[in-house]
Amino acid sequence: MSLHGVIAAFADPDALTQAARTMRDKGYRRMDAFSPFEVRGLAEILGMPRTRLPWAVLAGGIAGGLLVYALILYSVEIDYPVNVGGRPLHSWPPFMVIAFEAAILGAALAGFVGMLRANGLPQYYHPVFNAKTFTYAQGGKFYLLVEAADPKYRKGITRRQLTRLGAETVEDVEA
Repeated sequence: MSLHGVIAAFADPDALTQAARTMRDKGYRRMDAFSPFEVRGLAEILGMPRTRLPWAVLAGGIAGGLLVYALILYSVEIDYPVNVGGRPLHSWPPFMVIAFEAAILGAALAGFVGMLRANGLPQYYHPVFNAKTFTYAQGGKFYLLVEAADPKYRKGITRRQLTRLGAETVEDVEA
C-alpha cells in the first residue's frame, strides 16, 4: 500500500494549534486537522480558503422568492385570471407572504446542498480511517494530518518534528 501521510494526536486544542502553526512555519502546506469541536484560528493556520456558502444561501433565497413570485403572477394574470371584489389582478401584498416563505425555503436548500458540497460529502471513505489511533471512541483527541504529497514531507523527519511538538502518538496513514 502507498502512504497517504502521517497523523499525530494531541491532548488539547492549544497543542494542536501550536503544532499546526509550527509546521506551517516550517513550510508544510498540505495538512488537515480533525477535532471534536471547532478550534478558532485553525482554519487560517491551515490555509483554508474562506467559504462562499453565504453567497450560495443568498442566491438560493433570491431564486426561490423570484421563482414563486413569477409562478403566482403567471397563475393569476395569465392562466386563471379571476376578478375578486374589483381589485387588480396583480395585488402584490398577499403574494409577498408566499414569496417570502419560498425565499426562506430556497435559502435553506441552497445552504444544505452548499454545505454538503463544501465538505466533500457524501464521502464514504477517507484514508485517515486506516489509522488505528484515529477514533473518537478513545476520547476526544485533536489530530493533525500531514500528507505525503506535501513537497516538504520526509517520513522520518516529519514524524520526529511532530513528536517534538508534543504529539501523544504519531502514526503512518496508509492510502
